[in-house]
Amino acid sequence: EIPATSIVMPSPEIVEISQTFYWPLYSTPIDWIHQKHISSELDDSERDSCVRRVATELQSLSFAAVKAEDSSQSLSSESSTEAAIQDLMTELQTEKEDWFSTLSGGQKSKVELVRRVFLRESCPSVLLIDETFAPLDPASKSDVMSRLKAFCSDSVVLVIYHTDVGTSSDETDEECVPSSGFFTHNLHVMNNHLVNRSVC
Repeated sequence: EIPATSIVMPSPEIVEISQTFYWPLYSTPIDWIHQKHISSELDDSERDSCVRRVATELQSLSFAAVKAEDSSQSLSSESSTEAAIQDLMTELQTEKEDWFSTLSGGQKSKVELVRRVFLRESCPSVLLIDETFAPLDPASKSDVMSRLKAFCSDSVVLVIYHTDVGTSSDETDEECVPSSGFFTHNLHVMNNHLVNRSVC
């Protein structure tokens, strides 16, 4: 009998998001994200719901810049977001020669996070994030970390992440790693050794 805390490999309960992403040429983004031909396998209502969910998830991570029409007709935040979601829905259903190459590094990370994590019913039991935060700007990194912390609160999330070492604010002046409100523990690799470093 397998203990309840065990995970048998390979397992859908262990997901890795690496720093190198694969994206096929001549594909419709929504089909690759869902790993099936949405346009031929779903009816119109199901397809629209499916595409809207992906666009909404992406936009919740500030995927596309929200456009204001002009200063005399500035849109409300809600209608600006809806316009961005509508634009994304169109883009996701349009076959592209190489859609992924048109995205910034941060946008690629967001697509992979949505595709591999946020479209699931729940976070995988173990999530390994390998340098996926590196291309994100500070605001996006904060958004992604907050979202992961909430969505994956019952999971083990291991992050390979390069950051500066700070100094704690107490009298010890002990070296620590900024937690950014996300990290609870830190294993620091130094001279081929793992060092348990506190977070601050």
